[in-house]
Amino acid sequence: MPPARPRFQDLPLNKDDPPFSAWGLYGKNDTLGTLNLLTPEVVVEAAKEIRTGVRVGLDFPVNYLAHPTHNRKEFEHKIIWKQPRAVHDDEVNFNTQISSQWDGFAHYGYQKEMLWYNGKTQPQISGSEAKGAVGIDAWCAQGIVGRGILLDYYAWRLEQGKPYEVLSTHAITVEELKACAAAQGTELKEGDILFVRCGWAAVYERLSEEDKNAWCDMSPTKWAGVKTCVDTVRWLWETGFSAVAGDAGGFEQIPWPSNAEGLGKYHLHEILLGGWGMPIGEIFNLERLSEECAKQKRYSFFLASVPLNVPNGCASPPNIVAVF
Repeated sequence: MPPARPRFQDLPLNKDDPPFSAWGLYGKNDTLGTLNLLTPEVVVEAAKEIRTGVRVGLDFPVNYLAHPTHNRKEFEHKIIWKQPRAVHDDEVNFNTQISSQWDGFAHYGYQKEMLWYNGKTQPQISGSEAKGAVGIDAWCAQGIVGRGILLDYYAWRLEQGKPYEVLSTHAITVEELKACAAAQGTELKEGDILFVRCGWAAVYERLSEEDKNAWCDMSPTKWAGVKTCVDTVRWLWETGFSAVAGDAGGFEQIPWPSNAEGLGKYHLHEILLGGWGMPIGEIFNLERLSEECAKQKRYSFFLASVPLNVPNGCASPPNIVAVF
């Protein structure tokens, strides 16, 4: 069993560590972070969510966007005919941040301190001392497997008669997420894998190709997401999620505020990835998931995800499926 989780007000665990961090909670060399909450008991309980056998994949195609944002490399796919035989190979080259992805702990750390999860340094991740200190490959031994829950914020807002500008920095508050969960009748449990649907893909799909390209060219790109503030951080910690994800490209509002409420210059990517070792999923395809949840009148499901087993990897397509 994982150790008892400290109170939020007791973070950081060590006074000299960055704000809100929980370094050492699972051991100084831990590589799983909050995924430690996915115990065998939690997974067995999650399996009870399988009742109809309906499966929903949550990966967008790797080349889903009109083109990558933030000047990232375009997706390349080459099919090679092994002539004269009836055989083909293929070669794939892409940046793991350009479509559906889990952000790993090596992706983002505390910016001011230049430290990653459990105090790892840049040389330990990408320099002379690199030995897979916090690589995403560590997740592959067991996968990300447990109970997933969808908070369909976009559908809830529309039902409330409160549409909003999705392709913006709209901030979703904790109180709204709690109200959404209550309206859905969704119970939140420790170890849950949280998905928040902002409606990004629903709106993006309606854009013309010209507008899609223009949106991808924005600098910075604007994404709706959970509010970057201490209330969000406290709720995520106290609820005990094992991982979080959304259909937008940041999970939190992007760009984040320069002086966030209760966080100052810090933001969720630093605290979740760098402080707790909590995976952040971005640009997940939640459209069909939303439809299936509404159809089955429940917003919880069994979830299985196995990232690419790339040693010392920073991020990966999720290779993910929800099972009802």
